[in-house]
Amino acid sequence: MSARRGFQSVLVLLAVFVLVTGLLEIIVGPSLLPGSPNVSTTVDSNYRFFAGIWCSLGVILMIAARHPDRHAPALRAVFGAVFLGGVARGISYLDVGAPHAMHTAFIGVELLLPPLMLLWYTRVRATL
Repeated sequence: MSARRGFQSVLVLLAVFVLVTGLLEIIVGPSLLPGSPNVSTTVDSNYRFFAGIWCSLGVILMIAARHPDRHAPALRAVFGAVFLGGVARGISYLDVGAPHAMHTAFIGVELLLPPLMLLWYTRVRATL
């Protein structure tokens, strides 16, 4: 498998993960979170709004996977958005304390995966 095909396959897998989790979060809401927290209607609304944004990132990844060389700005924006989300989770961790272990792990994924994907993307584009 070529580096480009490998990159495209990972983009599709990430897109499917993001789309599925985003749609579930839109449909089910914050009760999907570990511990089934009781939240206010305002928090529920905000949670589902950001689930829609998350789902939109999955759509962008899926579209970009077919021709990643044509979608550099979009892919950089998605990687940047996920990284910024990890920074925001980190700020929450420092401000209000540790979330569920799964969400603590997400901080690491969100801070490491986007730069690694961007580096891989840069290398793949250089071979085209």
